Amino acid sequence: MSSPDPQPTPPPPPPKKRSIIYIDGFNFYYGMLTDRPDLKWINYQRLAELLRPDDDIVHVRLFTAMVDKKKAVSPKRDRQQRLWAALKAQPKITLTEGKFAERQRTCLVPTCHNPERKFTALEEKQTDVNIALQLVRDVQTLVPDIVVIISGDVDLLPALDVAMKIDKKVRPVVYIPVHEETLKYRRKDEFMNYAPAVKPIPEKYLRQAQFPPRVPLPNGNVVERPQEWPAA
Repeated sequence: MSSPDPQPTPPPPPPKKRSIIYIDGFNFYYGMLTDRPDLKWINYQRLAELLRPDDDIVHVRLFTAMVDKKKAVSPKRDRQQRLWAALKAQPKITLTEGKFAERQRTCLVPTCHNPERKFTALEEKQTDVNIALQLVRDVQTLVPDIVVIISGDVDLLPALDVAMKIDKKVRPVVYIPVHEETLKYRRKDEFMNYAPAVKPIPEKYLRQAQFPPRVPLPNGNVVERPQEWPAA
């Protein structure tokens, strides 16, 4: 009795697309986290993995700035430093620091109680430039298949145009850091060239991407979730 013919070996799956993630930390914070202390203990590497499960993620690049840098004491800065320590312990995350600058603003509300109608506001500086420079550099040197921008800042769109001119095969994806319902009502005219690839960030992923209460660091220490950021 002859043996059955051997079954053909199935072809290997196609290689995953190599992607690099660029996160505008200031834009992300004010779009999704400012009033949500339960979501602030966030692992951006894990968030990238949840958003891009079919990618081979090469780098997760976070661009942000230190708050209250000149103050001798700042609980807000201390909480931020805990988060940064946990993030820097993740193998794919790199953190690029910009700076905050104070700017005088005029209150546009007619009933403003300030007689001079002036107030001081913080602006994060250098972030869009830092992202643009890193994006163009990466496309030239690392040759990713996909570049993922997590920001609603339209100032980054020219950098995407340059990246696609450098490498016409690179595919841009934009996640606007607002909740899904908000994105439905947001004008996206500026993003029309990327409309098929403009997406919201589901809140469930922010919940799934939270660090554990205690995060081990490479030096053997442990950083703990701030008490002011209680888990939901």
